[in-house]
Amino acid sequence: MRSRFVLLVSLTLAAFACSSESPAPAVGPTSDAAPEPASDGGDTTDAAPPSDVGTTPPSSGGKGGLTCTSRVDVSGRSICTAKVGSVELRILEPMGGTGPLRLGVYLHGDGAAAHKSGSVFKPMIAWADAQHGLGVSFLAPNGCAWWQTPTHDCTSQQTDPDLAGANAAALVAAVDAVTTAYDIRADGMRYYSASGGSIFLTDEWIPLQGGTYPGVFAIMCGGVVSSRTYTWDAKDATSRAKNPLWFTYGDKDFLLTDEQASVAAFKGSGFAVTEKVIAGAGHCEFDAHGEAIGIWSANP
Repeated sequence: MRSRFVLLVSLTLAAFACSSESPAPAVGPTSDAAPEPASDGGDTTDAAPPSDVGTTPPSSGGKGGLTCTSRVDVSGRSICTAKVGSVELRILEPMGGTGPLRLGVYLHGDGAAAHKSGSVFKPMIAWADAQHGLGVSFLAPNGCAWWQTPTHDCTSQQTDPDLAGANAAALVAAVDAVTTAYDIRADGMRYYSASGGSIFLTDEWIPLQGGTYPGVFAIMCGGVVSSRTYTWDAKDATSRAKNPLWFTYGDKDFLLTDEQASVAAFKGSGFAVTEKVIAGAGHCEFDAHGEAIGIWSANP
């Protein structure tokens, strides 16, 4: 087996300890903490616009929304729960604003506590309203871990890495459903991942789908060096530029070696990588919600 399996085993063993809902000093993906965060007239026939200012970005043109199977209240906002294939979605719509929506994607860590509690939406509300964004949290098909197979038993400590890329295919179907149901901007998504979700993004999603679904990646407390073959031309500088990466992790994280290696690998491949190392922090022991939404807000 590949050396990556050593990492996956250690992550699984740690996941059960990290997914507890009991109070703990760690904030990370299981915490509810969050910071408060035209035409100028005249004959324009055959004339090129002087600039892109005020123009509507290209978008999916979707409409109608998704059918909600239920709703949950988070900080006074009604969050829609929907299902696409094997993936559950929780959706935050902005208050006010017009035009195409910026899609913000959250991919949870093992245990999916922030998705299930809805706590990830608390810091996302200000971003959605300010930047006319649609915030969507996607639950892994197995209900607990994006990097493990869709049939993985969440109650076991067995490791079932998704080597076939089935979870990426499931997420593609879910994202496509969102872009069909909502008018989504076509100039890049905003990603936020934590722990196991970050392993999924760096090992599976970016190599397989980064060319089709590019965006700004806020990668929290996780990451690995992928051995997958890229399905898009990552050697093309223009394509890489559409996928800037922001890594944030603590210097006491048990995944530190893998996170550092992931950063080095992406830098070595020519990706634009920003790295923030938080002194004294263990695995996800910082405000991952706040860090990620801060990155989204700085990249409108």
